[in-house]
Amino acid sequence: MSPQPQLAVRGLAKRFGSDFSVSGVDLTVGTDQVVALLGPSGCGKTTVLRCIAGVETPDSGEMRIDGTTVFGDGVSKRPEDRDVGMVYQNYAVWPHMTVAENVRFPLEHADHDIPAAEYDERVTTILELMQISDLADSPATALSGGQKQRVALARSLVHDPELLLLDEPLSNLDSELRTQMRYELQRVQRELDISMLYVTHDQEEAFYLADRVLVMNDGEIVEAGTPRELYDRPSSPFTRQFLGVRNHFAGRVEASPAGERIVRTGVVEFDLANADFVGGEASGQPDGGDGTAVMCFLRPDDVDIGQFGESGDGRIELTGRVVAEGILGDAYEVTVGFEDAETELVVHTDPYRDFEQGDEVRLQIQPRRLQVYEV
Repeated sequence: MSPQPQLAVRGLAKRFGSDFSVSGVDLTVGTDQVVALLGPSGCGKTTVLRCIAGVETPDSGEMRIDGTTVFGDGVSKRPEDRDVGMVYQNYAVWPHMTVAENVRFPLEHADHDIPAAEYDERVTTILELMQISDLADSPATALSGGQKQRVALARSLVHDPELLLLDEPLSNLDSELRTQMRYELQRVQRELDISMLYVTHDQEEAFYLADRVLVMNDGEIVEAGTPRELYDRPSSPFTRQFLGVRNHFAGRVEASPAGERIVRTGVVEFDLANADFVGGEASGQPDGGDGTAVMCFLRPDDVDIGQFGESGDGRIELTGRVVAEGILGDAYEVTVGFEDAETELVVHTDPYRDFEQGDEVRLQIQPRRLQVYEV
């Protein structure tokens, strides 16, 4: 028998007038598991989190935390009675308190089993865990953004909740601090063995931290899987595009005189049998038949750039001109345009490369690197 999930949400719905609604949301977070709710701004992921925390009231659905119903069947528990910790995007650190007073607050106001005699010890322990013991007596107004986030995390964990809810907790930090805090979150989660539901629009954060990722769009969860499953082969074109595959172009399947299924696009043509045909849901029985409209995706890292000899293995070769270029992190990014084609391809290559706008370049693509979805 599998262990009971730490969080179980079924049929969650929340409407805001006639403009937007969250509907039919089902999700679970297992014991000691990290689940990321990933999606674009405005898709409803924060609404889901606020409903679980109890600061929004759903229109319908059921939510159970550690097997106890917190909403549904006539039950609607207050936020302080749900045994969760909450970390907000804007930290929500009280400016009129010291760090220690901020962290102590949930011990005095939330529902938990920690005796009052142990409050001071608990605050000291959690400050040490978050590596901010030296800030205990500092006023909250004197803290940096990274320090405020550590205080917010300490405060959410001090009463030993069964579930930690995090709403875009790193989005207000600079790049270096985000990287550092991702590591700290992972370290703390492993040390405390706490279950986490992590809301973010950032793929890197979700894939780094989560055991499982739920992709959300327009108020619904459209896909779920492990980070590896979603990175390698998501089932929907929305997920593939949202996860940062910047090269995407429309095409149509046509039959060749020899009976092969050829995908024709504005920039490339290729045999569908040689590509990664993921399929789709538009036809009910997606098969990539003649006339099927498709969307093709190609990662910048999967395009080779340079001079090539005869390959003889079915690779696609293109010639275009550089329209933009520059260093991007650890890669050199080149955007290539093509004569009589609106589509441009973004290519990542070695950082020692150096092109100028207008340079003619040759590209080579392995057809199997092209992911094709029926639309």
